[in-house]
Amino acid sequence: MAQQQNPDKIGTSPTLLEVFTELFRAITRPAVTIIFAAVIAQVVIQGIDAPQWFIGLAIPIIGWWFTERTVQHIRTKTPTESEEKKGGTNAQT
Repeated sequence: MAQQQNPDKIGTSPTLLEVFTELFRAITRPAVTIIFAAVIAQVVIQGIDAPQWFIGLAIPIIGWWFTERTVQHIRTKTPTESEEKKGGTNAQT
């Protein structure tokens, strides 16, 4: 996973808190996503009754994570061939 860098902290070592936060996020995101996806799949396929608060919590969280990853990907996207021919770039240096 690519890390977002704060322009004020370029060239400095991450603090213990930042390292712990990234590690915690890297571990919990997949686990929580799998739990949410499994329950949503059971609701759709088997027709079980899941608590409304659970579905109401799952959809915005998965949507937020997807949006965050998409925006991060767009920001770090390498230039396409047409952009290279024109001399433009979207890549950050």
